[in-house]
Amino acid sequence: MPKVREKTLSYRRAEWFGGASGITLERCVRDAHKALKNVGDRSIFHGDQIARSAKQKDAAGGGMLLHITTETPGESASVVPKVAPTTEEIDLKTARPPTDGEWLDGDAFLFVKNDHVCICTTGIRDGAIRFFLHQFFRKAKIRKDAVNFDLMKVADMKKVKMLHSQGVKELVIRAAMYKAANSFVRRKSRAMSMAGAVAKHAKAILGKPNDVSPDGLRVLVTLKTDERFGKKAFALGEAEIETLAADVVNKPEEDDDYVIITKTGQKITPKEIFMRSRVSIESDGKTVRCDKAWNELVHFFNALNKAGILEGG
Repeated sequence: MPKVREKTLSYRRAEWFGGASGITLERCVRDAHKALKNVGDRSIFHGDQIARSAKQKDAAGGGMLLHITTETPGESASVVPKVAPTTEEIDLKTARPPTDGEWLDGDAFLFVKNDHVCICTTGIRDGAIRFFLHQFFRKAKIRKDAVNFDLMKVADMKKVKMLHSQGVKELVIRAAMYKAANSFVRRKSRAMSMAGAVAKHAKAILGKPNDVSPDGLRVLVTLKTDERFGKKAFALGEAEIETLAADVVNKPEEDDDYVIITKTGQKITPKEIFMRSRVSIESDGKTVRCDKAWNELVHFFNALNKAGILEGG
């Protein structure tokens, strides 16, 4: 039985800015590959590292499949030598690159359809994929606004629907308040306004100045519904906490953490609100089989689309 690796598939959406219109990421990818005919042309140099579009293919149901690889020419690999189990310490060795290639630094498998992007990576971050595509489009000299996009996480709307269908029992916000980021009056997010107010109150209790120091204050806010003030007040409380929970899901802060507990005991955390899936894919050295990864990405996209989660799928 072939060895497999557990991989995470994630969904991103290309969001355009700067007046870009009549454009999709898939169109840009296709145009760039038409302009750059071979692998050498499709190589992007960034410092000592090379990223390239190693392989591409049209998906049967529409969309385009990509395999992006990264390598550092001439870089040796560290090797852990085989030793007896009774050995007390190990000195690492190095291995020069193979004569017919380079060691793989990392790679990414993509399925791109319109502005939808499904990703499976090994050792590559989202930012590196975005950087490669930006430089790839520039090198291909396609339309100038082709670089006016970012790959955004999109909140899983099934979680928002779950909030509204099950109701919210409890909302816990673990917010890191910093002086530069604590101007909650300028923020539109009700969640951060509340956390900012709590931070100010906590500082007052501690006898400290109301402005939050650059070192920051870690604030834990726990919000629960309360029946003590009658049915009308309880109903308003439920509506408020549900609205606040939905706001937290849709507008997460990068440095904040939270847990939302529904009335049926379901929990929603930052790691669970974004569309992702864990799958087993046949391994290929330090990465996975390209064709198998592409198949999983297409299945992942189709499942999201069938569930009605995607817009314009």
